[in-house]
Amino acid sequence: MKNILILLTTLFLYISCLSQNKSGLVIYEIKYPNKNINAKIVESRLFFNDTLSIGISYSTKFYTQKNVGIKQEGDGLGMTFKYGDEKGEIIHRNFNTEKITLRFPKSAALDEYTVDDTWLKIQWEIKEDTFTIGNFKCKKAIGDFRGRTYIAWFTEEIPLPYGPFKLYGLPGLILQAEDTEKMFSVYMKSIEYPTSQEFEVDEPIEKDKKTIIEYAYVKDHIEDLLLEKLNSKLPRGIFFAKNPDEKDTKRTYRIEKKYEWEN
Repeated sequence: MKNILILLTTLFLYISCLSQNKSGLVIYEIKYPNKNINAKIVESRLFFNDTLSIGISYSTKFYTQKNVGIKQEGDGLGMTFKYGDEKGEIIHRNFNTEKITLRFPKSAALDEYTVDDTWLKIQWEIKEDTFTIGNFKCKKAIGDFRGRTYIAWFTEEIPLPYGPFKLYGLPGLILQAEDTEKMFSVYMKSIEYPTSQEFEVDEPIEKDKKTIIEYAYVKDHIEDLLLEKLNSKLPRGIFFAKNPDEKDTKRTYRIEKKYEWEN
């Protein structure tokens, strides 16, 4: 009788541990808006548990950049700069505090920095359509976020409101999504749920901390900031000039086309 009680207790504790282990890992392939139709696909990893979702891309732990340097492009020269570090580009969501923090690696224009983003709720409209992705039965949802309309496929088999990029808030994990302009797309490459892989859960911190308004300004003027930094390192009389025709005033090739404070 004693042995049976010990066995039942052990079994109960084992089942309890399994039920509490809700950590998971999804590897996505993401195509961001880019005027270069041959732009590469970016691999992004989403780690999550009961209260956090942490999206990571451009981490040298699993990302290797190629073709860095200067190359001939038509009548001019094109430059590809190194981007990425061990921490990578991060989208850190804390669902307990409803706080979203972004982190960006050092680039040719800027040092590492974080952004206090705004926790915006996406008003999703769930449809009757279903679709199977891998072994998961998914439902369709449509929602708007910062100037783009997204079609997302989520599975209630993993009833957590997480997803790639800044897409979230559905009654199940988002496995696939695309905007209606077909400028952005994301597909699940693989999934581990539960996962035994450990990941950093702390909110990212850097010396340079920007507001979301400052971040939007940086994204709108990134070419100007880059040229300013490059020209500061050149001898007097030699400088890079910007092409006035390349200004994307409508943010056509930006993932976020319109912010909540803009009319």
